[in-house]
Amino acid sequence: MLSDGLFVYGTLREGGPHHAWLLRTHPEGLTAAWVAGRLFHLPAGYPALVPGPEPTAPPPGPGWVRGEFVGYEDDQELESALADLDPLEGVEEDLFTREVLPVVLEGGQRYRAWVYLFHVERLPRLEREAVELPDGDWAPYL
Repeated sequence: MLSDGLFVYGTLREGGPHHAWLLRTHPEGLTAAWVAGRLFHLPAGYPALVPGPEPTAPPPGPGWVRGEFVGYEDDQELESALADLDPLEGVEEDLFTREVLPVVLEGGQRYRAWVYLFHVERLPRLEREAVELPDGDWAPYL
């Protein structure tokens, strides 16, 4: 298995404007989780995550992005969910890419999850034009 689930950190999170879209993919459950990286709030009103090296200290803290790990019954359910979510996340338009990253759950368990990411080449532009969220949590914008 390439991935154990999906990690969401922005509009798909509970309370976010696209959370209902996520729910229509019939996830088994959601739990608080973190991935290593940097989080930015874009002028367009949504977040962008750029992956980074895993910090030496466990989450939460600097270098960690907070979100939710979303589990599915099996690989087929997960693939179906991703096919439904990719158009929303602009994967075909190359707005976001989708990669598998390590995820740390609230209880310390580690999994691998698909994450929608901004291209690392866009980091200089993000640093100029977006607001970096040093605590790695987009919750204030929900």
